[in-house]
Amino acid sequence: MILAVGSTPITREGARAAADRELSKGIYHRYDDPWPVRVFNAVQHWVQRFLDEIGRHAPGGGAGAAAIVVAVAVLLLLLRWRLGPLGRTPRLARPVLEDTPASAAAYRLDAAAAAADGRWGDAIVARMRALARGLEENGLLPERAGRTADELAAEVALDRPDAATITARAARVFDEVAYGGRAGTGVGYADVAEADHVLSNLSSRR
Repeated sequence: MILAVGSTPITREGARAAADRELSKGIYHRYDDPWPVRVFNAVQHWVQRFLDEIGRHAPGGGAGAAAIVVAVAVLLLLLRWRLGPLGRTPRLARPVLEDTPASAAAYRLDAAAAAADGRWGDAIVARMRALARGLEENGLLPERAGRTADELAAEVALDRPDAATITARAARVFDEVAYGGRAGTGVGYADVAEADHVLSNLSSRR
């Protein structure tokens, strides 16, 4: 359809463009909701459509959809708890001992002092270093610079498989605290201290 004003024809597309330009003027939008409200409403409508869609396909209709959403939320919370803070940098394989390691006895003193103050992270790191240094001092492991906690656990498992599980658990606690950004806990320290105690006794009986 083509209209004409005077001698100039007006097409349907031209009329639509003119209407769009007119309606874009501020006078027609001064009572619109602020953009945060519009975004919130859009998200709310999307969630509602999403739930409606699930309800049409889920057993039990709306109740089934709600159960599915709750189950997914619980699963995400469990994953969040298990994996630790989101955005944490991936764990890197780094040495247990420092460039100039102290004696196992000195590390154990540091660990005890930190544990007494409730500084569980420091206590875990020091006690794991005591464990590693003690294995070297007692000849259960050869001295080797750059040995990681996972490598230490693997070497112990080869030589003393009866201590493999407890050593692997201590190594995991150490890595999570020292390099993974996790906060130390008394339970974690107890795991490392138990591994150190067990391996010290094994070394002394060789």
